[in-house]
Amino acid sequence: MPASTQERNAQLWRCTLSDSLRPSIPLSASLRNVRSGDISALGLLFFAAFQGTIDDAAQTATQYTSKARAILDGHYGDWIAEASWTVEQSEGLQSACLVCDYKPYGCPVIAVVATAPASKASGRAGTLLDAALATLTALGHSECCAMVTKGNVASERLFESRGFSPHAAVDVLSGGACSGSASRSLDVDNQQSPNENTGGVKR
Repeated sequence: MPASTQERNAQLWRCTLSDSLRPSIPLSASLRNVRSGDISALGLLFFAAFQGTIDDAAQTATQYTSKARAILDGHYGDWIAEASWTVEQSEGLQSACLVCDYKPYGCPVIAVVATAPASKASGRAGTLLDAALATLTALGHSECCAMVTKGNVASERLFESRGFSPHAAVDVLSGGACSGSASRSLDVDNQQSPNENTGGVKR
């Protein structure tokens, strides 16, 4: 079935942000904020991260680059650059977490968490998510959410370990942005609602 029509079942997860629960994250030499110049590298990372996983939307690297550009360009609400983090090494971006302020959700959303295959189980996704949540707390936000594909056990465990809990389930069309180790949050092809699919990304 074409990715544009393949349905997947995703669930909205939410967490309450608290200063006492979000200690400051020590910055390493490889951890930095995502920049607008990272769009092409993000596309390659998303392609490698989601290929062959439950969140594989049969997209090309070029299509994932377009998705990254749509998020950073504010197609899903303001991109929160201060809360978007990446791990970069000599071989390129190894993991990334993108955050935007999608108004219909009433709080910032983890649009994408993606980790390169060679860096899976490295703890980098958790480090980036911790940094994002700590930054959102420092910016004065009281809540955060993410759209996670049901059956993506790695993403479910990641978000649960950071205080997220599942809310309403929704059917979305595969092919968007993501979150977690392979979960999706925003639909970059249908620029109306994150629920209609992205991949979110986020790994």
